[in-house]
Amino acid sequence: MKKFDWREIAAFEKNYYSERVVLRPLMECDVYPIFMATTNPAFNRYLLWSAPSSVSELSERIKKILDERRKGLMGVWVAAEITTGAFVALFRSFQVDAPDGTDEMHFETGIWLHPNYWLGGLSVEVSAMSFDLLFDETPVDVLHASTHRDNKAGLGLFRSLKLDYLRNSVALHENGGQVPAYSYCLRRSQWTRVVVSRDSYEDIGATKDARQKALDEVNPSDKLRKEVV
Repeated sequence: MKKFDWREIAAFEKNYYSERVVLRPLMECDVYPIFMATTNPAFNRYLLWSAPSSVSELSERIKKILDERRKGLMGVWVAAEITTGAFVALFRSFQVDAPDGTDEMHFETGIWLHPNYWLGGLSVEVSAMSFDLLFDETPVDVLHASTHRDNKAGLGLFRSLKLDYLRNSVALHENGGQVPAYSYCLRRSQWTRVVVSRDSYEDIGATKDARQKALDEVNPSDKLRKEVV
């Protein structure tokens, strides 16, 4: 199986934006806002971990994640509000074994969304941005995702993104317990079916001028307001 080195995209400068959030690499300074999210029991309900009891405990976990990224074993990003910089979600992905007899590249991916943003469609928006990042920046063929069988919001998200159901499965909690889960996948060839992906965000650094020009052509009288905003 060909191994993907996540360091190939760890330093890429293209940022992924929507109108509300930006997807950027995880940093050590994200520890405190993530810890504050963990104080909400809803955030931890379906995660495969025990809620950290202190900022320092979470800091050690984040350092291990960042170390995995530095070794090229994992990609990890934060979604943050554009206007305030507030933590919205943590997104990470890593390579898993492909089925026997195939040379495809398979990644496992997961998103932890702050409960403050469960409404308003941000889960779909952030997930679409994350999937686009993986399909744009890596040679992955198939993405895998799983969630607790009782996580109705997560299952609804998978349906919205048109992931295909694979099987009933069992996930392993960090405490050694087994968690009943549903596993889904998304193939590269299928991702073009998801309308929200390409239409809901853009790389501002590459398209800002073109977008402004297009908006001005649609409604020239609104040009001044957009420039002020």
